[in-house]
Amino acid sequence: MKILIFIPARGGSKGIPEKNLSNLNGVPLIKYTLDTTKELVKKNNEWIPFISSDDKKILNYCKMQGFKMDYIRPEKLSKDTSPMIDAILDALDWLSMKNIHIDSVLLLQPTSPLRAINELLKAIKLAKDKKYFSIVSTTNMREHPNECIEINENGWSFLSKPKSAFHQRQSFSSRYYFIDGSFYFASKKFLIKNKTFLIENETEFFNTNHYWPIDIDEREDLIVASAIMKEKNVC
Repeated sequence: MKILIFIPARGGSKGIPEKNLSNLNGVPLIKYTLDTTKELVKKNNEWIPFISSDDKKILNYCKMQGFKMDYIRPEKLSKDTSPMIDAILDALDWLSMKNIHIDSVLLLQPTSPLRAINELLKAIKLAKDKKYFSIVSTTNMREHPNECIEINENGWSFLSKPKSAFHQRQSFSSRYYFIDGSFYFASKKFLIKNKTFLIENETEFFNTNHYWPIDIDEREDLIVASAIMKEKNVC
Protein backbone atom coordinates (compact mmCIF):
# COMPACT_ATOMS: atom_id res chain seq x y z
CA MET A 1 0.00 0.00 0.00
CA LYS A 2 1.41 3.35 -1.06
CA ILE A 3 0.57 5.82 1.72
CA LEU A 4 0.78 9.61 1.59
CA ILE A 5 1.73 10.87 5.07
CA PHE A 6 0.05 14.26 4.93
CA ILE A 7 1.25 16.91 7.42
CA PRO A 8 -0.85 20.10 7.34
CA ALA A 9 1.19 23.08 8.56
CA ARG A 10 -0.19 26.38 7.38
CA GLY A 11 1.34 29.56 8.80
CA GLY A 12 -1.75 31.35 10.10
CA SER A 13 -3.19 30.65 13.54
CA LYS A 14 -5.44 32.78 15.74
CA GLY A 15 -4.89 31.00 19.06
CA ILE A 16 -1.08 30.79 18.91
CA PRO A 17 0.83 32.87 16.32
CA GLU A 18 3.18 30.64 14.28
CA LYS A 19 1.74 27.69 16.22
CA ASN A 20 3.50 24.95 14.25
CA LEU A 21 6.88 26.45 15.17
CA SER A 22 5.97 27.25 18.77
CA ASN A 23 8.31 25.93 21.47
CA LEU A 24 7.32 22.67 23.14
CA ASN A 25 9.94 21.39 25.57
CA GLY A 26 12.76 23.08 23.70
CA VAL A 27 11.89 22.19 20.10
CA PRO A 28 9.34 23.44 17.53
CA LEU A 29 5.95 21.73 17.85
CA ILE A 30 6.05 20.36 14.32
CA LYS A 31 9.28 18.45 14.99
CA TYR A 32 7.44 15.75 16.95
CA THR A 33 5.29 14.93 13.92
CA LEU A 34 8.28 15.13 11.57
CA ASP A 35 10.18 12.68 13.78
CA THR A 36 7.20 10.30 13.81
CA THR A 37 7.03 10.54 10.03
CA LYS A 38 10.73 9.70 9.71
CA GLU A 39 10.18 6.58 11.81
CA LEU A 40 7.26 5.53 9.61
CA VAL A 41 9.22 6.03 6.38
CA LYS A 42 12.01 3.84 7.79
CA LYS A 43 9.42 1.06 8.07
CA ASN A 44 8.39 1.36 4.42
CA ASN A 45 10.08 3.46 1.75
CA GLU A 46 6.89 3.47 -0.34
CA TRP A 47 5.26 5.74 2.23
CA ILE A 48 5.58 9.35 1.05
CA PRO A 49 5.88 12.29 3.49
CA PHE A 50 4.16 15.46 2.33
CA ILE A 51 4.34 18.86 4.08
CA SER A 52 1.41 21.08 3.10
CA SER A 53 2.27 24.66 4.06
CA ASP A 54 2.00 28.20 2.76
CA ASP A 55 4.67 29.46 5.17
CA LYS A 56 8.34 29.85 4.15
CA LYS A 57 9.60 29.59 7.75
CA ILE A 58 7.84 26.27 8.22
CA LEU A 59 8.99 24.92 4.85
CA ASN A 60 12.58 26.01 5.52
CA TYR A 61 12.53 24.33 8.93
CA CYS A 62 11.17 21.13 7.39
CA LYS A 63 13.94 21.22 4.79
CA MET A 64 16.49 21.51 7.60
CA GLN A 65 14.92 18.37 9.07
CA GLY A 66 15.39 16.50 5.79
CA PHE A 67 11.99 17.11 4.17
CA LYS A 68 12.55 18.75 0.78
CA MET A 69 9.27 20.05 -0.66
CA ASP A 70 8.64 21.95 -3.88
CA TYR A 71 4.94 22.22 -3.09
CA ILE A 72 3.51 25.41 -1.58
CA ARG A 73 -0.11 25.35 -0.45
CA PRO A 74 -2.19 27.93 -2.37
CA GLU A 75 -3.36 30.95 -0.38
CA LYS A 76 -7.03 30.12 -1.01
CA LEU A 77 -6.50 26.80 0.81
CA SER A 78 -4.60 28.36 3.73
CA LYS A 79 -7.34 30.35 5.46
CA ASP A 80 -8.91 29.60 8.86
CA THR A 81 -12.06 28.53 7.04
CA SER A 82 -10.34 26.38 4.41
CA PRO A 83 -11.45 22.72 4.70
CA MET A 84 -8.61 20.27 5.29
CA ILE A 85 -9.94 17.93 2.63
CA ASP A 86 -9.46 20.61 -0.04
CA ALA A 87 -5.77 20.86 0.87
CA ILE A 88 -5.44 17.08 0.70
CA LEU A 89 -7.15 16.84 -2.69
CA ASP A 90 -4.92 19.65 -4.01
CA ALA A 91 -1.86 17.69 -2.86
CA LEU A 92 -3.14 14.57 -4.62
CA ASP A 93 -3.67 16.54 -7.84
CA TRP A 94 -0.17 18.04 -7.56
CA LEU A 95 1.37 14.60 -7.08
CA SER A 96 -0.66 13.17 -9.94
CA MET A 97 0.76 15.81 -12.29
CA LYS A 98 4.20 14.54 -11.29
CA ASN A 99 3.05 10.99 -12.06
CA ILE A 100 3.11 10.04 -8.38
CA HIS A 101 0.08 8.00 -7.39
CA ILE A 102 -0.91 6.84 -3.92
CA ASP A 103 -3.49 4.46 -2.48
CA SER A 104 -4.29 6.12 0.84
CA VAL A 105 -3.70 9.16 3.05
CA LEU A 106 -2.49 9.18 6.65
CA LEU A 107 -3.19 12.61 8.13
CA LEU A 108 -0.85 13.57 11.00
CA GLN A 109 -1.61 16.99 12.46
CA PRO A 110 1.34 18.73 14.17
CA THR A 111 -1.07 19.88 16.89
CA SER A 112 -1.19 16.28 18.17
CA PRO A 113 2.49 15.67 18.98
CA LEU A 114 2.14 12.61 21.21
CA ARG A 115 1.74 9.44 19.14
CA ALA A 116 2.87 5.84 19.49
CA ILE A 117 4.49 4.37 16.37
CA ASN A 118 3.26 0.89 17.25
CA GLU A 119 -0.34 2.15 17.31
CA LEU A 120 0.05 3.83 13.91
CA LEU A 121 1.48 0.62 12.46
CA LYS A 122 -1.39 -1.41 13.93
CA ALA A 123 -3.92 0.97 12.38
CA ILE A 124 -2.17 0.74 9.01
CA LYS A 125 -2.18 -3.06 9.28
CA LEU A 126 -5.97 -2.99 9.78
CA ALA A 127 -6.30 -1.54 6.29
CA LYS A 128 -4.06 -4.13 4.64
CA ASP A 129 -5.57 -5.39 1.37
CA LYS A 130 -8.54 -3.03 1.68
CA LYS A 131 -9.30 -0.81 -1.32
CA TYR A 132 -11.92 1.32 0.45
CA PHE A 133 -11.64 2.24 4.12
CA SER A 134 -11.49 4.95 6.77
CA ILE A 135 -9.88 4.57 10.20
CA VAL A 136 -9.73 7.36 12.79
CA SER A 137 -8.09 7.50 16.23
CA THR A 138 -10.11 7.85 19.44
CA THR A 139 -9.64 7.87 23.20
CA ASN A 140 -12.08 7.04 25.99
CA MET A 141 -14.05 10.13 26.95
CA ARG A 142 -12.79 11.89 30.05
CA GLU A 143 -15.92 14.04 30.38
CA HIS A 144 -18.63 11.41 30.32
CA PRO A 145 -21.96 12.35 28.62
CA ASN A 146 -23.78 11.37 31.84
CA GLU A 147 -22.04 14.37 33.45
CA CYS A 148 -22.41 16.78 30.53
CA ILE A 149 -25.45 19.00 29.97
CA GLU A 150 -26.97 21.00 27.14
CA ILE A 151 -28.65 24.31 28.01
CA ASN A 152 -31.29 25.73 25.68
CA GLU A 153 -34.30 28.04 25.76
CA ASN A 154 -36.41 25.28 27.37
CA GLY A 155 -33.99 24.59 30.20
CA TRP A 156 -31.31 21.92 30.24
CA SER A 157 -30.82 18.19 29.76
CA PHE A 158 -28.07 15.58 30.07
CA LEU A 159 -26.32 14.60 26.84
CA SER A 160 -26.90 11.04 28.01
CA LYS A 161 -29.35 10.62 30.85
CA PRO A 162 -27.99 8.73 33.90
CA LYS A 163 -29.92 5.62 34.87
CA SER A 164 -30.54 7.01 38.35
CA ALA A 165 -30.36 10.29 40.23
CA PHE A 166 -27.55 8.88 42.37
CA HIS A 167 -24.78 7.47 40.24
CA GLN A 168 -21.08 6.67 40.39
CA ARG A 169 -18.62 6.94 37.53
CA GLN A 170 -17.87 3.23 37.84
CA SER A 171 -21.41 2.50 36.67
CA PHE A 172 -21.20 4.66 33.52
CA SER A 173 -21.27 3.03 30.11
CA SER A 174 -17.85 2.64 28.47
CA ARG A 175 -19.17 2.92 24.92
CA TYR A 176 -18.41 6.65 24.60
CA TYR A 177 -15.27 7.81 22.80
CA PHE A 178 -13.61 11.05 21.73
CA ILE A 179 -12.12 11.57 18.25
CA ASP A 180 -8.74 12.78 19.48
CA GLY A 181 -7.05 13.97 16.27
CA SER A 182 -3.98 11.75 16.67
CA PHE A 183 -4.44 10.40 13.16
CA TYR A 184 -6.92 10.09 10.31
CA PHE A 185 -6.36 7.33 7.74
CA ALA A 186 -8.38 6.61 4.62
CA SER A 187 -8.10 5.19 1.15
CA LYS A 188 -7.90 7.62 -1.73
CA LYS A 189 -11.17 6.20 -3.07
CA PHE A 190 -12.92 6.92 0.24
CA LEU A 191 -11.68 10.52 0.34
CA ILE A 192 -12.53 11.31 -3.26
CA LYS A 193 -16.03 9.87 -2.89
CA ASN A 194 -16.91 11.38 0.49
CA LYS A 195 -14.68 14.48 0.77
CA THR A 196 -14.11 13.61 4.42
CA PHE A 197 -12.42 11.01 6.65
CA LEU A 198 -15.57 10.51 8.73
CA ILE A 199 -18.75 8.84 7.54
CA GLU A 200 -21.20 7.58 10.13
CA ASN A 201 -21.30 3.78 10.34
CA GLU A 202 -18.58 3.47 7.68
CA THR A 203 -15.51 4.85 9.45
CA GLU A 204 -13.73 2.44 11.79
CA PHE A 205 -12.20 3.67 15.03
CA PHE A 206 -8.85 2.82 16.57
CA ASN A 207 -8.83 3.47 20.31
CA THR A 208 -5.42 4.66 21.52
CA ASN A 209 -3.91 4.25 24.97
CA HIS A 210 -3.92 7.99 25.70
CA TYR A 211 -5.81 8.95 28.82
CA TRP A 212 -5.46 12.66 28.11
CA PRO A 213 -5.49 13.45 24.37
CA ILE A 214 -3.34 16.38 23.25
CA ASP A 215 -4.65 18.76 20.62
CA ILE A 216 -2.87 22.10 20.79
CA ASP A 217 -4.94 25.14 19.94
CA GLU A 218 -4.31 27.62 22.78
CA ARG A 219 -1.30 28.54 24.96
CA GLU A 220 -2.72 26.53 27.87
CA ASP A 221 -2.62 23.42 25.68
CA LEU A 222 1.15 23.84 25.30
CA ILE A 223 1.53 23.90 29.09
CA VAL A 224 -0.54 20.73 29.51
CA ALA A 225 1.28 19.00 26.64
CA SER A 226 4.66 19.93 28.08
CA ALA A 227 3.78 18.47 31.48
CA ILE A 228 2.40 15.23 30.05
CA MET A 229 5.30 14.72 27.67
CA LYS A 230 7.86 15.34 30.42
CA GLU A 231 6.07 12.76 32.58
CA LYS A 232 6.29 10.28 29.69
CA ASN A 233 9.89 11.34 28.91
CA VAL A 234 8.90 12.49 25.41
CA CYS A 235 11.13 15.54 25.02
